[in-house]
Amino acid sequence: MTGFAAEAAPATALTSPASSFTAVQPTRFLDTVRGVGIPVGPVGARTTVTGSAASLAPEGTTAVVLNLWAEGPTADTAVTVFPHGTARPGLPNLLVQNGKRRSNQVTVQVSADRKLDFYNESGSTHLIASIMGYYTTAPGSRYTPVSASRLPIDSIGPNATTRLSLTGQVPATATAVTFSVTLSQPTVATYLTASPAATPRPTMSSVAAYPGGTGSNLITVKIGANRSIDLYNLAGTVRVEANVVGFYASDYGALFTPVTPERVLDSRSGLGVFDGQAKRIGPKSDLSYRLQPSIPSHALALALNLTGYSATENTAITAWENRSSSEPPASVHVAPGQTISVAVAPLVEAIFQSPGTAADLMRTTYVHNRAGSIDVTADLSGYFTLPPADCVANCVTTWGSYSWEQGAGTPMTMKPFSGLSDVVALAGWADSGYALRTDGTVRAWGAASAGRLGNGWWAGAATTSQSPVPVVGLTSVKAIASGDTRGYALKTDGTVWQWGQNVNAPVQVAGLTGVTAIAAARETGYALKSDGTVWSWGGNTRGELGNGSTSASSATPVRVSGLSGIKSIGAGTGASGYAVKTDGTVAAWGDNSKSQLGNGVACTSTCVSRVPVPVTGLSGATAVTGNWARAFALKSDGTVFAWGDNSSGGLGNGSDCSDCTSSTPVQVRDVTDAKAIGAGYAVRADGTVLGWGSNQDLGLGGAVMNYPYYTTVPVQVPGLTGVKAIAGGLALHQ
Repeated sequence: MTGFAAEAAPATALTSPASSFTAVQPTRFLDTVRGVGIPVGPVGARTTVTGSAASLAPEGTTAVVLNLWAEGPTADTAVTVFPHGTARPGLPNLLVQNGKRRSNQVTVQVSADRKLDFYNESGSTHLIASIMGYYTTAPGSRYTPVSASRLPIDSIGPNATTRLSLTGQVPATATAVTFSVTLSQPTVATYLTASPAATPRPTMSSVAAYPGGTGSNLITVKIGANRSIDLYNLAGTVRVEANVVGFYASDYGALFTPVTPERVLDSRSGLGVFDGQAKRIGPKSDLSYRLQPSIPSHALALALNLTGYSATENTAITAWENRSSSEPPASVHVAPGQTISVAVAPLVEAIFQSPGTAADLMRTTYVHNRAGSIDVTADLSGYFTLPPADCVANCVTTWGSYSWEQGAGTPMTMKPFSGLSDVVALAGWADSGYALRTDGTVRAWGAASAGRLGNGWWAGAATTSQSPVPVVGLTSVKAIASGDTRGYALKTDGTVWQWGQNVNAPVQVAGLTGVTAIAAARETGYALKSDGTVWSWGGNTRGELGNGSTSASSATPVRVSGLSGIKSIGAGTGASGYAVKTDGTVAAWGDNSKSQLGNGVACTSTCVSRVPVPVTGLSGATAVTGNWARAFALKSDGTVFAWGDNSSGGLGNGSDCSDCTSSTPVQVRDVTDAKAIGAGYAVRADGTVLGWGSNQDLGLGGAVMNYPYYTTVPVQVPGLTGVKAIAGGLALHQ
């Protein structure tokens, strides 16, 4: 198909607010074949027909999601959908080849009357439009984008339906799923229909394919019984590849803001390309592009129509977040001489560079091409953002490149965390976090792989949830902790629960009762019992269990050797554990590769202790924490001591070296009134925060702006007041 240069006036701009989604049973409201909503007869060239979705979408609807189907076109043509009574945009939604059935998912704004105009450019064609759902200002479901995750399906035979369970792929609260579908190797001309499981099958082509060709589309469909959907194949046998790219849930996620269609990328002109230069995409290559000013910097995902032009070989293009080393699944299949478009909904990636400058944060997505070379365009119909933070009490602030970025502006800017309120404790690593609320429930966010969100679903390594999700089944929690791929919760009854490491919902840690506190290293959990003993379970490659064992791990808790009279426990994010005794002295065990044990023994030949050893010269301690390379202790007089790796001024005592450590505690300078500590932070009595060490990950906010991006002495982290606890790029306010 050749490109179309449709004559159209500039589109009339409608202003729509951020909206939630309601999925519906697929229902056609315009059908020129059967005379639904319009007299029977194809739509001629340069002709517009009108259909009304008013009976299917309520007042307050801002946009509708359609399956648009063209049947029996007599010429290559382009179909454009737009709000009735407004000027037609110059950006078509569906490109059709002569004689070929074709479908595309269309998300389009609506006016108050919920009527839509359908324009056909060339020849004549029948048009069928079915509503899949609508966006509205009323309460509904919100969207979570995920890195593409393959559904278990291979092929479907003639006149057959395959039921796909989404359990594990989406949470129990999911109401709809968005997935990409590719049909290949059809034995006859056919089409696939997606519908909610155990509901009447609609007469609808979700995606069509012909012998010798490949068809693809994006599909959003309501989830049916038993968290399942049905896929029906009309004729012959066809191979099916389906990949979940997002879902809508009733209890969390992002809102959608529909916009007047806008071209945001054109490789032919350089529009949106980072350097502004026109460039074709080569084989197995990605074209990255900046978000246009009309897209807010805190957008999480986009609704795009992606088009491929002038392919030199049979190829497939994909809009994706480029976080995986593997080749992404196809979005649009293009053959030489074709111009093909398909709806896509790519994640948006944050790129951090040049800390301390206005260019430190860029938001981007990518287009990948499999073979040959090709030109691409992308047309925007809306974007997804988190709801504004509305916390009143016990709120959380986030900042920095590892803070699960939520707001507009640079990573040095402090932002309220959307979706968190009434928080009493925080725990987190660089790529995931947990919050304990006053009602005893837990929220999780960040990396979703390995089930570490505890929300009943998991996804690939690239998927994150910027929206806090409930950790399912947890109530009456009084403390939380975080390992690398595990979360931990202590309940008021003294039991301990964990999730992650490929367990996507909490399970009780067997044999632990009477627990009063918990902590976690990278692969190991710790529990302090009411009798003053400490217990451990999990990884032991660096002696983390502390019981003298050389076993690689223990699935059941074992007692840490020789410890009694313990009042608090802590851990580093590597493989070291710590215990504070009632007399204020500290014991440590595990990894000592960076002198993290603080016992006066540097790592030469003795880089591990499998049983606790005393931290030298430290008394009056009340709490200990650490990261993979160093540890920090808070003393009862408000001072802070540190030991371990001192590169980039990590010990905060005014000294710096590129590869040196302190095997005994040294005092962090200028901290005299600390009431809480984090790894490299001290919360002062007045609620302000001091930080020291590296600012390469922007954890010090704007306090250190210029090279070498670190400070050897504490500096105040700007923009933080009223803080009572801190964990990385998270601050809990009173």
